[in-house]
Amino acid sequence: MKYKLIIFDFDGTLADSFPWFVKTMDVVAEKFKLNRFEKDELAEIRKLDAAGFIKHLKIPLYKIPKISTFMRNMMSEQIEEIKLFDGIASMFHELKAKGYKIAIVSTNSKDNIHKVLGESLFSLNDHFVAGVSLFGKESKLKKVLRMSGINKKDAIYIGDELRDIQASKKIGISCGSVAWGVNDADALAALSPDEMFYEVEQILQRI
Repeated sequence: MKYKLIIFDFDGTLADSFPWFVKTMDVVAEKFKLNRFEKDELAEIRKLDAAGFIKHLKIPLYKIPKISTFMRNMMSEQIEEIKLFDGIASMFHELKAKGYKIAIVSTNSKDNIHKVLGESLFSLNDHFVAGVSLFGKESKLKKVLRMSGINKKDAIYIGDELRDIQASKKIGISCGSVAWGVNDADALAALSPDEMFYEVEQILQRI
């Protein structure tokens, strides 16, 4: 067992929510008077970290908390559109069967995550921190480590964004990046995560 604690991001890592995000950005842009991005910009946008995305759309920092709350509430109303990636459910069950501790740290709401996972998968989590601010993952990862009592050398945080790698490196925890989420796989690999996963099955094989 390479790690004892597996901490997951949710959106783009466990749940296929990026298409929903792209679809709803026009609504968000109109409500909050933001720049819109064209669909042909998507490939380049996927190479940007969160700060780069905010700069690209010229989003005032003071609007971010309200935008985040609005999007979480909007997702709640359309939660049936958000599905887990294939293989996630069986992966969770196998991780627990092998004795791993599982945690989730996410900017999404607990209610949204609970609805998408369903009670049986949600109950497999040993630790859970939701509603994290866009740039607040470092402190929440530390919180999960404290709650678990597991040394950071025995834990890994798995996410789909550049900011997940950045947060992990700041606190000295191993990081794994999935290639099926928000950020481009090459952009993720350029930040040298400890693990790169191109298929869900590889998570079980490499941890």
